[in-house]
Amino acid sequence: MSDTSHRNTVSPWLVTLASVLLVFGLWALVTQTGLVNDLFLPSPGEVVAGLLDLAANGYAGATLPHDILISLVRVLAGFLTGAALGTLIGLGMGYAPRIDAALSPFVEFLRPLPQLAYLVLLIVWFGIGELSKVMLLFLTALPVAAVAARDGVRNTSPIRLQAAQMLGASDWDIFRLVVLPSALPEIVTGARLALGIVYGTLIAAEMIAGSDGIGWMIMDAGRFLRSDYVFAGIAIIAALGLALDRLLVRLETRLVHWAGR
Repeated sequence: MSDTSHRNTVSPWLVTLASVLLVFGLWALVTQTGLVNDLFLPSPGEVVAGLLDLAANGYAGATLPHDILISLVRVLAGFLTGAALGTLIGLGMGYAPRIDAALSPFVEFLRPLPQLAYLVLLIVWFGIGELSKVMLLFLTALPVAAVAARDGVRNTSPIRLQAAQMLGASDWDIFRLVVLPSALPEIVTGARLALGIVYGTLIAAEMIAGSDGIGWMIMDAGRFLRSDYVFAGIAIIAALGLALDRLLVRLETRLVHWAGR
């Protein structure tokens, strides 16, 4: 009993810190002892030095803030437009069976389709500029948001709907005051999922058909065997992705504070 209580007193953040330090310690050990060539795995110090060099001098004539900004603009443009339209479509699909019957085949067709499979078509149609990348991200976010909104509407409690009808609420009032608040937690969860997929798709798209952005920088640095830049770029991608996700979590806490209660 005392052992169990002792284990429960260990703070989770201490366990997290210990695991992170362990991984970094092993990383430093295998690189400093020469077990792994720094061409394949640069040391933590080399990665930090590469990150500082990128911050000070940029890469291939572009500053690091420029590459970060252009990637974020692409993500937000594709995500916001795709998630907004997808949510509207999903709400209609969940509330009106005829809308669901008309649009569901197209949403279900796009949802499992690998995003990069139609990148070539978008490049043929819209060129290699910004429009093709934003359209790719738009089509990535739309089906995810639509399915989340549709399922949120369908999961609305029948008891709440019946209570609203018995009180004489109109169809619009039922949708606005009952259905939408009930679906909002799943809509926000779908938005988080869509953002993660959009973010990963952008990096892949920049690697394949880009001339700037963090994804392109990583790919180009890899061609010249600059592993320190590659790992620094990966660290930047991870930090930005985590920051975007935490931002949505805070938004979820404010918008749907009643979720789970």
